[in-house]
Amino acid sequence: MKKYIIAASFCVTLSAVFLSSCKDSSGKTNAAITEIVSKIEQNKYKIGDKIDIPISDLEGITKVIVAVDEQEVPANFTIDGKTIGLGNHTVNLKFFKGEEETNSRDFTFVVYANEPAAQWSYEIVGSYPHNPDYFTQGFYYKNGNIFEGTGLRQGKTRLIEYKLGATEPTRLYQIKDDVFGEGITEFDGFIYQLTWQDRVVYKYDLNFNQVQKFEMPSQIIEGWGITKIGDELAITEGSQRIHFFDKDLKYLRTVQAFDSVQPYSYLNEIEYHDGLIYANVYLKSGHADNSNIVVIDPKTGAVKAEFNMAELKAKQGNPQAQEFNGIAFKENGNMLVTGKLWDKIFEIKIKK
Repeated sequence: MKKYIIAASFCVTLSAVFLSSCKDSSGKTNAAITEIVSKIEQNKYKIGDKIDIPISDLEGITKVIVAVDEQEVPANFTIDGKTIGLGNHTVNLKFFKGEEETNSRDFTFVVYANEPAAQWSYEIVGSYPHNPDYFTQGFYYKNGNIFEGTGLRQGKTRLIEYKLGATEPTRLYQIKDDVFGEGITEFDGFIYQLTWQDRVVYKYDLNFNQVQKFEMPSQIIEGWGITKIGDELAITEGSQRIHFFDKDLKYLRTVQAFDSVQPYSYLNEIEYHDGLIYANVYLKSGHADNSNIVVIDPKTGAVKAEFNMAELKAKQGNPQAQEFNGIAFKENGNMLVTGKLWDKIFEIKIKK
């Protein structure tokens, strides 16, 4: 899908590189501050843990001001899962002697979920033809029909509706702009379609009339996947972050996908089902293994489970087929999955 790999925005452990302003002459104090920072940076925190910035042993220091993600917090603060949730967090410490700032440090710490991701399995219970010309980027199911958004430029970015099992569209809109289409979702009687690096989001009525064009919100690095969750739109950008917006694309919040061991980056096409986000992984750990779906709690970002679906690409028949991409759910709870230029859609039953 992507011509360029976004550098992973996560940092599980950070080398001891500190942006420092050391105005005092006490090498002992500098060393003590560095030791405090190193311990915080190297720890694997969980929700509910406390972080303390002690100053009693710091020579000449009377006060420390702490900011996490640019928000001031107490010098002894708790990772509450709300203001400070899972993932990477930037910290700025300012040390004072009276009213004079004598030292500062900038660094990062990481918060992990309490449990590792469970390994779920599945059973293939059916398959349907899929048009191998469709470079699948967005994908959802409704009343026996598939709604699909395709990518690539030069007229390949389209919005398509077809009966599940058909290869010809019952409705099609070809975007006139030279853009690279991405994920789609339906929300409040309208369809939203992302673009990759074009900084545009399209909005359609259900007759595929384009009714609005949004500028991509600044919080999003690139447009990858989108789904509706209650009265929010959840959008992936190819990192471990999922950003949430209202129907007018006003920013609401962000979660990061982590379990107790690692972050889950390269989140791509997503679908919401039964309280959880199901996300295609475009690449795994920077390698060309994109055969996984991860299951994420939308409230916290905690990764609850993952599937390995490496066998599916080999079961479709188009030799030009590319990455696994496309998740939808039928009324019976079975999942429909496909990929870019695949000639099949597979129906699978999830086994937890």
